[in-house]
Amino acid sequence: MAMVATPQSRVPARSPLESLRREARKWGRMFGLFVQDALAYRAVAVIWILTDAVPSILNPLLWLAAFNGRQSIGGFAPSQMTAYYLILLAVTNIVQCHQMWEIGSDIKEGRFSAYLIRPFSYATMNYLSFASWRLMRTVMFLPIFCVAVLLFGHTLRWSDMHPTGFFFLSLVLGHLVSFSITYAYGLLALYFVETRSLFNVWYMFVILFSGQLAPIALFPPLLRTVAFILPFRYTVALPTEILLGKLNPHDIGIGIVLQIFWLIAGWLIARVLWTFGIRRFTGVGL
Repeated sequence: MAMVATPQSRVPARSPLESLRREARKWGRMFGLFVQDALAYRAVAVIWILTDAVPSILNPLLWLAAFNGRQSIGGFAPSQMTAYYLILLAVTNIVQCHQMWEIGSDIKEGRFSAYLIRPFSYATMNYLSFASWRLMRTVMFLPIFCVAVLLFGHTLRWSDMHPTGFFFLSLVLGHLVSFSITYAYGLLALYFVETRSLFNVWYMFVILFSGQLAPIALFPPLLRTVAFILPFRYTVALPTEILLGKLNPHDIGIGIVLQIFWLIAGWLIARVLWTFGIRRFTGVGL
């Protein structure tokens, strides 16, 4: 005999707040797993931190020698040039994303197929992996940064720093922009089996147009225009320029608007690449 469900036997629908709490607990546990995974590779983290730190420590020495008694170069005083690279070093450690390597590896080695059948968003999992790695790196980076500040402390003027709310907003947006555009770039692995060379080219643009090689204000006009158009400036250079007080309120506003633009553009590009890439995905590596 067929049984008829009574109102008492029905499972009550969860409220939106309860659903939100369940999702938060789920992603909280996932984030904890990624933190544990990041802690398992502490030696690798130290190597990468030193790889980023050494150029940022050597560049101020080169610029201080280039001043040779001059009061400024391109609007930067010696203390500001030193501060620029130290701030850039700290911002880069928090902001810069390298997730395209993880995405390419997942797709090439077959792990991507397993992610597709799990009840998780692949993009969210990638972001949690990125955030946990940045958190662990930041903790390990602090002693190295303190050594760098002590090394150049005699050249710094703390009055050069302007830690306004716009700086922290730009820092958060830069973090998200870096992930957004890197995640979209990584999804090109759905279209190209071998992406190592493609990803290496990415760093040529990152180093030049994110301000890591030299402040963008010192670029020739043409390169400066290109830097303002491409998304790389809106990851680490813009927060650094804001903290140093190199931008007026109008330029800060435009910069933040462009950060939001690139955040949305990266997400939309990723959605398009995902939609068409899934259709042609053939389970490479299985």
